Amino acid sequence: MLKEATDSVARVDSVLRSRVRVLSFDGAIDAVLKDLPFNLKNITGELVLAQGEFENYASIVELPGSEQCIVTRWHSADDTTASWQAKMASGDDFDQAAKSYQELFRKLQGCHLTLVDGSVIYLKGDWEPAKESASFTTSTLKLMTGDWRYRDVKVELELVYQLADWAVHINIVTKKRDDEVGGRGLVENQ
Repeated sequence: MLKEATDSVARVDSVLRSRVRVLSFDGAIDAVLKDLPFNLKNITGELVLAQGEFENYASIVELPGSEQCIVTRWHSADDTTASWQAKMASGDDFDQAAKSYQELFRKLQGCHLTLVDGSVIYLKGDWEPAKESASFTTSTLKLMTGDWRYRDVKVELELVYQLADWAVHINIVTKKRDDEVGGRGLVENQ
């Protein structure tokens, strides 16, 4: 019985692995950005973790060198958008994590979204230098476009310190302002 369960898990993992596409850095970011208007449905793989408020799925698009790429879906009546995260590095050496954080920011600055009509939209953002005294540092980039499908898209690069470990993540999210979640405008009718 145990062997059958182990074989079954191995088959599921090998089936999922056969669907995973490790693309170039630019290609993976482009693929994720292109799928945002479809709420990341085309790059969502198998369920990895289900909790009360959210579910994590394996991403079938992975960045080279990433430790893990996941798609998160929230259980919210007001905001049903999905987000994508790549865990890029982790370890106890701040200097190494800060170096990775800076290199990844440079790479993200060179990324873009290529639309169906051939137009190219680049990521632009401000660099937030890493400080060992801060347990959390984030640099945010946005697509420079007026296209409504990408208006609220943010690419966040974060350096996080947790339990004696520095981790570098890339998060691609669609974030509405709190006063716009659920379609509510700035002024509600009374």
